[in-house]
Amino acid sequence: MLDIDFPRSEPRIIAPQAAAIGAPAWPHVEKGGVLCLSATRFSAPAGQRALTVLQDALDVLDLDDAGRVAEFRRELAAYWSQRVGSGADTGLALLRAEPVDRDIFYHRGPGARIVFADTEDELERWLKNRGVECRRPLPQTRLAWPAGLRGPDTFPKTGRDVIDMVGPAHLDGKFPAGGEFPVVLGAMVDEAPIFVGTVLRGAPQKMVMKGFRPSRPRPQWLVADLFRAREIHAISIERLDAAWIHGRDANSALGQMQAASVAIVGCGALGGFLARGLVQAGVGSLVLVDHDSVKAANLGRHVLGAEWLGRSKANALAEQLARDFPHAKRATAHHARFQDLSSAQLQGLADCDVVVLAGVDLPAELAVDRWSATLEHAPVRVWTWTEEFALAGQAISLFGTDSLEPGLDADGRFIKRATSRWDPRTTTLGEAGCGTSFQPYDAADMMHTVLMGQRLVADVLLGKVGASLRRTWFGDREAVVAQGGEPSVEFDRSFTEKTYAWPP
Repeated sequence: MLDIDFPRSEPRIIAPQAAAIGAPAWPHVEKGGVLCLSATRFSAPAGQRALTVLQDALDVLDLDDAGRVAEFRRELAAYWSQRVGSGADTGLALLRAEPVDRDIFYHRGPGARIVFADTEDELERWLKNRGVECRRPLPQTRLAWPAGLRGPDTFPKTGRDVIDMVGPAHLDGKFPAGGEFPVVLGAMVDEAPIFVGTVLRGAPQKMVMKGFRPSRPRPQWLVADLFRAREIHAISIERLDAAWIHGRDANSALGQMQAASVAIVGCGALGGFLARGLVQAGVGSLVLVDHDSVKAANLGRHVLGAEWLGRSKANALAEQLARDFPHAKRATAHHARFQDLSSAQLQGLADCDVVVLAGVDLPAELAVDRWSATLEHAPVRVWTWTEEFALAGQAISLFGTDSLEPGLDADGRFIKRATSRWDPRTTTLGEAGCGTSFQPYDAADMMHTVLMGQRLVADVLLGKVGASLRRTWFGDREAVVAQGGEPSVEFDRSFTEKTYAWPP
């Protein structure tokens, strides 16, 4: 079958016999007998493309039993999802990738969402990070890995099918007195776990309790019987574990990143986006330090929005990250200047692998320098900041006893700036009615520096950078000149990043 867009579309093959009533389930057959086949190249001759899909169709329709089972297993979740009705529950799984039958916990939340986890603590922590209240004890169900889950012909249809597949003894005492009861089924596909769900529906609670006193409720075996005969409802389940979220099981560096801890001093525009990026990269533990609060003027280039106006930047950022990435460990927040941290708080920073200074002032930078010099094993420090209009940015890694001091002149200015000779009347503006000053640029302008800083931190954590160095982002050179600045000799090209030895 060719549609009106051909050759800019795919030839389709229809096999009506594969969708006939009573026909066995067949892989890659969609509604109406349309076969889902591999894509062809639009540039190939039309006749060759037609022959290719015809051969692919013959290969699919000629599969033996073992081939059919293998194809069904390879795309088990997709075939299961075809049974999921509109408005069905959605499952989210915080489950280990271990093909072992076991009891698990679950919570049914708003929006027909069911969250499953291996432990009560893990589930409660995830819900708390999302801002969802829950009460213990949380209900339990079962995760089973049935060998018979081979394709649509073997999918369970009734509560009895599920109970027999899981094992009645494993569900004793778990059925609720009326309502619904979810069960999770798992399968390993290409060494990765696939989870699908079923919701068993029992009789209404009033019917279950009818004729029984609250002190002596209906026996569990009678409650279970009410779930057996009814048709089940299939639900799709998405994985929420770190291995899936941070790379879909293909991130070989995730273990190193999850074992890492990073402190960020300065949770403003630069530090906020850095913190979010590091959590998304899989960093296991964050400490956030900032003494300031969120103001309306910050919203144009901060990762936090108006919801957090008036709140501590460090605390608000920790809470927002917990909401957005509830699977991750909640960040520790200190609403204070670095110079005012307690001994215990400083020890927490000393225990980190990397301490990042993100756009903080010179006194804080020098205080960190002095503090790190007192440590026997100082964490790696990463300094990062933007220059005027964010048209250039710097990120420096300092190992061991290396210091920022060699890079500063007598006035405390960085000697290897990418831009200079700016008119302070245009680069540093004052807010009307107060002494606060700021530099005029937006979030998009600083993103290159954010990403450069994030990459440098990641490279340090992964062992790709093992010595002190400087990375500089050179933005739009013409814009520097047009706005009255002078590019450095190193700034000979626009939109490029360069690496230099440290000290300069």
